[in-house]
Amino acid sequence: MVLASVPVAPPGTGAAQHRAGRDAVGAALRRAGSPMTTVGRAYSGAPVCPAGFPASVTHSTALAVAAVAPGARGVGVDLEPRCPDLRLHRFLLDERERAELWPDGDPPGLRRLFAAKEAAFKALSECVDAHGGLFWRVRLGLREGRLWARAGDRYALVGELTAPAFALAVAVTADP
Repeated sequence: MVLASVPVAPPGTGAAQHRAGRDAVGAALRRAGSPMTTVGRAYSGAPVCPAGFPASVTHSTALAVAAVAPGARGVGVDLEPRCPDLRLHRFLLDERERAELWPDGDPPGLRRLFAAKEAAFKALSECVDAHGGLFWRVRLGLREGRLWARAGDRYALVGELTAPAFALAVAVTADP
């Protein structure tokens, strides 16, 4: 997997975020050895890349991050600079997820899990029959100390990076 980041030009408008996102995907495609680095855009807003080079992009008002996973079926990345409202926890996580992954109920923990679930939803985007296009239907869980996401019978491995200012998550499908 290849990650690339590009700063968003101030003042961080939507257009500047999208431009930085496309630049980040292009940089990640180059580093991954893609024969094409021009990035299209699907109706959903997802990047359209050459076959065999699935990509995902996320952005804030300050930074765009892209992930490319050559040979994988799907990849997802999410950057969350703000903690979601704690009242959303029942919407974002089911009872088992809250008990297993968020026992302290802390705001940074919810931000971390929100980023993980969003990245997994993107990686498992072909599983619409399992999640109905609703990201909260993607389920997170630990297996052998690693965070996994599931939608139906498809799985994605999720990696996380947290800092005081943000949570970043990357997910890649486990099946070819």
